[in-house]
Amino acid sequence: MHALITELKLAALIISLGIDSFAVAVGLGLSGMKKSERVKVGGSFALFEGGMPLVGYLLGSLFINLVGDIASWFGILVLFIIGGWVIAESFQKSEGKLLVTNWRGLLLTSITVSVDELAVGFSIGVLGLPIALSVLLIAAQAFIFTYLGTTIGNRISKNLTDKAELISGIVLAFVALSLMVEKLLNINF
Repeated sequence: MHALITELKLAALIISLGIDSFAVAVGLGLSGMKKSERVKVGGSFALFEGGMPLVGYLLGSLFINLVGDIASWFGILVLFIIGGWVIAESFQKSEGKLLVTNWRGLLLTSITVSVDELAVGFSIGVLGLPIALSVLLIAAQAFIFTYLGTTIGNRISKNLTDKAELISGIVLAFVALSLMVEKLLNINF
């Protein structure tokens, strides 16, 4: 039962991050990109979105050692805040498109897009997920969803992109709330 719960948590996390990656990628794809550009953006997003959870996990581990059980509550709060932030972003009008035509723009965009994953990495320990598998799956989803999103971006309306971002935020907030209920009720799957 514990393995199934862990797999479900990991799937919910990967899917919600994938939806967010897809939403950003669709926005980028609306400007039109060559296949080589889609591969470059997908690779960059995979590198940053896969690396940031590892950094967040390491920082979270240090934090847990310093403050103990309070850190797990903090991790849940961070995950909930990320979900809320993504939900709020889905209602914001995009002021301008992300620029990935040069290396500087690609680097800045990759960092910006992967901030969620930095905070998610902090929460991975709270979720009880294996870090190596989590990082690998996050990087894989980043590449796949980014490539797919940029490929079909010119065929999807902006309205659908916003809905995908909203769904991603709701899933992240739901995972945080379910962790809080699990912790409050001392349910240990």
